[in-house]
Amino acid sequence: MDSIDLTGKVAIITGASSGFGAETAIAFARFGARLSLIGRDEVRLLETVNKCTAVNNIVPLFIPLDLAHTGACEAVVNKTVETYGRIDILVNSAGKMALSFLSDNSMENVDELMNINFRIPYYLSQLVLPYLVKTKGNIVNIGSSMSKRSTPGMLGYTVSKAALQMFSRQAAFELAPKGVRINCISPGPSNTNLLAKLIVHHPELRDQINSNFQESTFDGKMLDPKEVALLICLTASDVFPSLNGSDMLLDGAACTA
Repeated sequence: MDSIDLTGKVAIITGASSGFGAETAIAFARFGARLSLIGRDEVRLLETVNKCTAVNNIVPLFIPLDLAHTGACEAVVNKTVETYGRIDILVNSAGKMALSFLSDNSMENVDELMNINFRIPYYLSQLVLPYLVKTKGNIVNIGSSMSKRSTPGMLGYTVSKAALQMFSRQAAFELAPKGVRINCISPGPSNTNLLAKLIVHHPELRDQINSNFQESTFDGKMLDPKEVALLICLTASDVFPSLNGSDMLLDGAACTA
Protein backbone atom coordinates (compact mmCIF):
# COMPACT_ATOMS: atom_id res chain seq x y z
CA MET A 1 0.00 0.00 0.00
CA ASP A 2 1.21 3.49 -0.80
CA SER A 3 2.30 5.59 2.16
CA ILE A 4 0.49 8.75 3.25
CA ASP A 5 1.89 11.82 1.47
CA LEU A 6 0.23 15.22 1.78
CA THR A 7 3.20 17.20 0.48
CA GLY A 8 2.07 20.48 -1.03
CA LYS A 9 -1.60 19.87 -0.25
CA VAL A 10 -3.42 22.88 1.24
CA ALA A 11 -5.75 21.85 4.04
CA ILE A 12 -8.28 23.85 6.04
CA ILE A 13 -8.79 22.29 9.47
CA THR A 14 -11.51 23.68 11.71
CA GLY A 15 -11.54 23.09 15.44
CA ALA A 16 -7.74 23.12 15.34
CA SER A 17 -7.33 24.55 18.82
CA SER A 18 -8.01 21.24 20.57
CA GLY A 19 -9.00 17.59 20.30
CA PHE A 20 -9.24 15.88 16.92
CA GLY A 21 -8.58 19.13 15.05
CA ALA A 22 -5.34 19.87 16.89
CA GLU A 23 -4.01 16.34 16.52
CA THR A 24 -5.01 16.29 12.85
CA ALA A 25 -3.15 19.55 12.22
CA ILE A 26 0.04 18.13 13.75
CA ALA A 27 -0.30 14.91 11.76
CA PHE A 28 -0.96 16.81 8.51
CA ALA A 29 2.16 18.88 9.14
CA ARG A 30 4.15 15.69 9.63
CA PHE A 31 2.94 14.43 6.23
CA GLY A 32 3.88 17.65 4.45
CA ALA A 33 0.60 19.58 4.14
CA ARG A 34 0.33 23.37 4.10
CA LEU A 35 -2.18 24.35 6.73
CA SER A 36 -4.95 26.83 7.38
CA LEU A 37 -5.90 26.32 11.03
CA ILE A 38 -9.17 27.63 12.45
CA GLY A 39 -10.19 27.85 16.10
CA ARG A 40 -12.00 30.06 18.59
CA ASP A 41 -9.47 29.79 21.42
CA GLU A 42 -6.47 31.82 20.22
CA VAL A 43 -4.17 30.63 23.02
CA ARG A 44 -4.84 26.96 22.30
CA LEU A 45 -4.69 27.59 18.56
CA LEU A 46 -1.23 29.10 18.91
CA GLU A 47 -0.16 26.00 20.84
CA THR A 48 -1.20 23.91 17.85
CA VAL A 49 0.60 26.28 15.49
CA ASN A 50 3.81 25.93 17.50
CA LYS A 51 3.57 22.13 17.50
CA CYS A 52 3.03 22.08 13.73
CA THR A 53 5.97 24.41 13.20
CA ALA A 54 8.17 22.18 15.35
CA VAL A 55 7.29 19.22 13.11
CA ASN A 56 8.15 20.71 9.68
CA ASN A 57 9.64 24.18 10.32
CA ILE A 58 6.77 25.82 8.43
CA VAL A 59 4.49 28.28 10.23
CA PRO A 60 0.89 27.53 9.19
CA LEU A 61 -1.75 30.13 8.48
CA PHE A 62 -3.93 30.42 11.56
CA ILE A 63 -7.23 32.25 11.85
CA PRO A 64 -8.70 32.68 15.34
CA LEU A 65 -12.42 33.25 14.93
CA ASP A 66 -15.87 31.87 15.67
CA LEU A 67 -17.29 30.19 12.57
CA ALA A 68 -20.81 30.90 13.82
CA HIS A 69 -20.32 34.61 13.27
CA THR A 70 -21.62 36.20 10.07
CA GLY A 71 -18.97 36.25 7.34
CA ALA A 72 -16.54 34.00 9.25
CA CYS A 73 -16.73 31.06 6.85
CA GLU A 74 -16.16 33.32 3.86
CA ALA A 75 -13.19 34.91 5.63
CA VAL A 76 -11.59 31.50 6.19
CA VAL A 77 -11.86 30.49 2.53
CA ASN A 78 -10.78 33.88 1.19
CA LYS A 79 -7.77 34.14 3.49
CA THR A 80 -6.67 30.59 2.67
CA VAL A 81 -6.85 31.22 -1.08
CA GLU A 82 -5.07 34.58 -0.72
CA THR A 83 -2.25 32.86 1.18
CA TYR A 84 -1.83 29.62 -0.75
CA GLY A 85 -3.69 30.10 -4.05
CA ARG A 86 -5.56 26.80 -3.76
CA ILE A 87 -7.48 24.43 -1.46
CA ASP A 88 -7.07 20.65 -1.59
CA ILE A 89 -8.63 19.42 1.64
CA LEU A 90 -11.31 20.56 4.08
CA VAL A 91 -11.47 18.86 7.49
CA ASN A 92 -14.64 19.82 9.35
CA SER A 93 -13.52 19.00 12.88
CA ALA A 94 -15.09 21.86 14.84
CA GLY A 95 -18.01 20.68 16.93
CA LYS A 96 -20.06 21.21 20.04
CA MET A 97 -21.50 18.85 22.62
CA ALA A 98 -24.34 19.88 24.92
CA LEU A 99 -27.09 18.20 26.89
CA SER A 100 -30.51 18.35 25.25
CA PHE A 101 -33.81 16.56 25.75
CA LEU A 102 -37.06 16.49 23.81
CA SER A 103 -38.71 17.68 27.04
CA ASP A 104 -36.68 20.93 26.99
CA ASN A 105 -38.77 24.10 26.88
CA SER A 106 -36.57 25.74 24.24
CA MET A 107 -35.03 24.99 20.86
CA GLU A 108 -31.95 27.06 21.67
CA ASN A 109 -29.61 24.14 22.40
CA VAL A 110 -30.75 22.13 19.38
CA ASP A 111 -30.48 25.13 17.05
CA GLU A 112 -26.91 25.80 18.22
CA LEU A 113 -25.92 22.14 17.89
CA MET A 114 -27.36 21.91 14.38
CA ASN A 115 -25.64 25.14 13.38
CA ILE A 116 -22.17 24.18 14.63
CA ASN A 117 -22.22 20.44 13.94
CA PHE A 118 -24.07 20.46 10.60
CA ARG A 119 -24.84 23.81 9.01
CA ILE A 120 -21.34 25.30 9.24
CA PRO A 121 -19.62 22.18 7.78
CA TYR A 122 -22.25 22.17 5.02
CA TYR A 123 -21.67 25.84 4.24
CA LEU A 124 -17.88 25.57 4.31
CA SER A 125 -18.16 22.63 1.92
CA GLN A 126 -20.22 24.81 -0.43
CA LEU A 127 -17.65 27.59 -0.30
CA VAL A 128 -14.59 25.41 -0.93
CA LEU A 129 -16.19 23.25 -3.63
CA PRO A 130 -15.08 25.38 -6.64
CA TYR A 131 -11.48 25.10 -5.42
CA LEU A 132 -11.72 21.37 -4.71
CA VAL A 133 -13.04 20.79 -8.22
CA LYS A 134 -9.88 22.42 -9.58
CA THR A 135 -7.54 20.39 -7.38
CA LYS A 136 -9.62 17.17 -7.33
CA GLY A 137 -9.57 17.50 -3.57
CA ASN A 138 -11.71 16.10 -0.80
CA ILE A 139 -13.69 16.79 2.36
CA VAL A 140 -13.44 14.89 5.64
CA ASN A 141 -16.26 15.39 8.14
CA ILE A 142 -16.10 14.31 11.77
CA GLY A 143 -19.24 12.55 12.93
CA SER A 144 -19.76 10.49 16.07
CA SER A 145 -20.45 6.85 16.79
CA MET A 146 -22.90 8.12 19.43
CA SER A 147 -25.39 8.65 16.60
CA LYS A 148 -25.49 4.86 16.23
CA ARG A 149 -26.79 4.25 19.76
CA SER A 150 -28.92 5.83 22.48
CA THR A 151 -27.14 8.05 24.99
CA PRO A 152 -29.12 9.88 27.69
CA GLY A 153 -29.12 13.66 27.22
CA MET A 154 -27.44 13.55 23.82
CA LEU A 155 -30.52 13.83 21.58
CA GLY A 156 -29.61 17.11 19.86
CA TYR A 157 -25.94 16.17 19.54
CA THR A 158 -26.56 12.77 18.00
CA VAL A 159 -29.17 14.13 15.58
CA SER A 160 -26.80 16.88 14.41
CA LYS A 161 -23.98 14.37 13.89
CA ALA A 162 -26.31 11.97 12.08
CA ALA A 163 -27.21 14.82 9.72
CA LEU A 164 -23.50 15.36 8.99
CA GLN A 165 -23.02 11.65 8.34
CA MET A 166 -25.97 11.53 5.92
CA PHE A 167 -24.74 14.70 4.21
CA SER A 168 -21.40 13.00 3.58
CA ARG A 169 -23.08 10.00 1.99
CA GLN A 170 -25.57 11.88 -0.17
CA ALA A 171 -23.17 14.62 -1.32
CA ALA A 172 -20.78 11.97 -2.67
CA PHE A 173 -23.20 11.24 -5.53
CA GLU A 174 -23.06 14.88 -6.62
CA LEU A 175 -19.32 15.33 -6.12
CA ALA A 176 -17.96 12.09 -7.57
CA PRO A 177 -18.46 13.17 -11.23
CA LYS A 178 -16.53 16.35 -10.40
CA GLY A 179 -13.56 14.32 -9.11
CA VAL A 180 -14.15 15.42 -5.50
CA ARG A 181 -14.42 12.99 -2.59
CA ILE A 182 -16.32 13.45 0.69
CA ASN A 183 -16.16 11.08 3.64
CA CYS A 184 -17.09 11.00 7.31
CA ILE A 185 -15.18 9.53 10.24
CA SER A 186 -17.25 8.75 13.33
CA PRO A 187 -15.11 8.33 16.44
CA GLY A 188 -16.26 6.84 19.71
CA PRO A 189 -15.88 8.31 23.22
CA SER A 190 -12.54 10.09 23.41
CA ASN A 191 -10.45 12.40 25.56
CA THR A 192 -11.19 15.70 23.84
CA ASN A 193 -12.13 19.21 24.91
CA LEU A 194 -15.79 18.59 23.97
CA LEU A 195 -16.28 16.23 26.90
CA ALA A 196 -14.33 18.50 29.26
CA LYS A 197 -16.53 21.49 28.36
CA LEU A 198 -19.68 19.42 28.86
CA ILE A 199 -18.55 18.55 32.39
CA VAL A 200 -17.58 22.18 33.13
CA HIS A 201 -21.09 23.33 32.21
CA HIS A 202 -22.70 20.54 34.25
CA PRO A 203 -20.36 19.87 37.22
CA GLU A 204 -23.19 18.25 39.16
CA LEU A 205 -23.29 15.52 36.49
CA ARG A 206 -19.52 14.94 36.33
CA ASP A 207 -19.57 11.41 37.73
CA GLN A 208 -22.63 10.39 35.73
CA ILE A 209 -21.21 11.74 32.45
CA ASN A 210 -17.84 10.05 32.96
CA SER A 211 -19.55 6.81 33.93
CA ASN A 212 -21.87 6.85 30.91
CA PHE A 213 -18.99 7.40 28.49
CA GLN A 214 -16.73 4.81 30.08
CA GLU A 215 -19.51 2.23 30.18
CA SER A 216 -20.01 2.73 26.43
CA THR A 217 -16.60 1.13 25.81
CA PHE A 218 -15.62 -2.48 26.36
CA ASP A 219 -12.47 -1.74 28.36
CA GLY A 220 -13.47 1.57 29.96
CA LYS A 221 -10.79 3.47 28.02
CA MET A 222 -11.35 6.56 25.90
CA LEU A 223 -10.19 6.74 22.29
CA ASP A 224 -6.84 8.46 21.67
CA PRO A 225 -7.38 11.50 19.37
CA LYS A 226 -4.05 10.69 17.67
CA GLU A 227 -5.61 7.51 16.29
CA VAL A 228 -8.48 9.51 14.80
CA ALA A 229 -6.03 12.02 13.32
CA LEU A 230 -4.12 9.26 11.54
CA LEU A 231 -7.32 7.90 9.98
CA ILE A 232 -8.21 11.44 8.83
CA CYS A 233 -4.79 11.73 7.18
CA LEU A 234 -5.24 8.40 5.44
CA THR A 235 -8.72 9.35 4.23
CA ALA A 236 -7.61 12.77 2.95
CA SER A 237 -4.56 11.35 1.16
CA ASP A 238 -4.44 9.74 -2.26
CA VAL A 239 -3.91 6.24 -0.85
CA PHE A 240 -7.54 5.24 -1.49
CA PRO A 241 -8.79 7.31 -4.46
CA SER A 242 -12.10 5.40 -4.57
CA LEU A 243 -12.93 6.05 -0.91
CA ASN A 244 -16.01 8.25 -1.27
CA GLY A 245 -19.31 8.60 0.57
CA SER A 246 -18.12 6.49 3.47
CA ASP A 247 -18.98 6.79 7.16
CA MET A 248 -16.13 5.06 9.00
CA LEU A 249 -16.62 4.03 12.61
CA LEU A 250 -13.57 4.21 14.84
CA ASP A 251 -14.83 3.34 18.29
CA GLY A 252 -13.55 -0.09 19.33
CA ALA A 253 -17.08 -1.49 18.76
CA ALA A 254 -18.47 0.99 21.34
CA CYS A 255 -21.62 1.49 19.26
CA THR A 256 -22.41 -2.21 19.72
CA ALA A 257 -21.70 -2.24 23.46
